[in-house]
Amino acid sequence: MRTALAAFAALITLAGCSIGKSDPPEPTAAPSPSPTGLATSLHAFTTGSYRFKVVAREGSYTGAIDPVADALDASVSVSSDGATLKIDTVGVRGTAYTRLTGLPLPGFDGNTWFRIDPAKVTRPGALGLSAIEDPTGIQALVAATHDVKRTGQTYTGTVDMTRVPSWGPANIAQVLQLGAAAKTIPFEATIDAQDHLLTMNVELPDNPVRATYSEFGAPVTATAPPTSEPLPDHLYGMLGL
Repeated sequence: MRTALAAFAALITLAGCSIGKSDPPEPTAAPSPSPTGLATSLHAFTTGSYRFKVVAREGSYTGAIDPVADALDASVSVSSDGATLKIDTVGVRGTAYTRLTGLPLPGFDGNTWFRIDPAKVTRPGALGLSAIEDPTGIQALVAATHDVKRTGQTYTGTVDMTRVPSWGPANIAQVLQLGAAAKTIPFEATIDAQDHLLTMNVELPDNPVRATYSEFGAPVTATAPPTSEPLPDHLYGMLGL
């Protein structure tokens, strides 16, 4: 059971949540502007649909989003000691649902869709719901880049992770443990001929995060489940909502 709960914690952080009630520290100085070229590659992320996949040591976060139609269909999963835990998330025109599979706890049998009450969501970005237009947190990540160089269709540089609330499995508490090194985490990004961001690799020590983006403009199918129940109050905290 302890192993399952540890894996569950990894699952939640991979989904872009920040576990714990403390707020991120205030910045000590204004961040320098992100490079125009790299920032421009994010235009398609706010104007149309795309698919995403974020892979880290703990597992993966995959899905598709259409920010214009307000549709999200995503899944995060992690494996630990033979156990696989999974959270499916569907967002349809402002209403979000989640399904939990893998833990020997009530509500985690994968048979029930739960409806999330937005009034009870206190952590922006949790499970990609309250920040539905940027489920992987790529906009904040690019805004925190420094010393960026471009060679052809590849960008390299560093990221000040102390200015990024969450990216893949890294939340602010974990980042601060890196000390001064957290301000200069190496990254590499690639774009296509249309200037769409295709990949973003962030070299966090012992746990690199690899993100890929594809199928820009393709339709996103996000269908509300035929039946659902209100998400129990105790699960909001467990899910980092």
